[in-house]
Amino acid sequence: MEELCEPNVVAHSKAVCESAREIALLLLDKGLDVDVESVEIGALLHDIGRSESHGIDHGVIGARILENNPELRAYSRFCLTHIGAGISRDEASALGLPAKDYMPRSIEEKIVAHADNITLDGKKADINETIKKMKKILGAHHPAISRVRELGGYIDSFLYE
Repeated sequence: MEELCEPNVVAHSKAVCESAREIALLLLDKGLDVDVESVEIGALLHDIGRSESHGIDHGVIGARILENNPELRAYSRFCLTHIGAGISRDEASALGLPAKDYMPRSIEEKIVAHADNITLDGKKADINETIKKMKKILGAHHPAISRVRELGGYIDSFLYE
């Protein structure tokens, strides 16, 4: 990351990693089967595609970068699935991305996507701050907003049961 990305992207990825690790450990304490190391590595690498693009395609680019590295190939889905709370196949097509499902499936992918959503300007933020920013950019009724809210609720359901 440090060789490929700008310092602010590296700092963001480290902050996401801290939040993701904290969430993963809390979920582990609650009895969920979470691969904490995978969460940490996935969080550190989730924005590696920003080395080539800061657009919506940075997830696809990041996955390609990791797919081309046998040691990191297993983490490529973190790049694909971290944007918002995932991107549906239909939305991907409309955005000019390869038509496939970019929704986080594993608990590890969901943790990293959520941690990214609650990391603003290098600091942990309330999910409502993220949603407010998203509404300004995407409009109040964009489907990504409800997915971000649902993902936050999903993670919180384990933390605060």
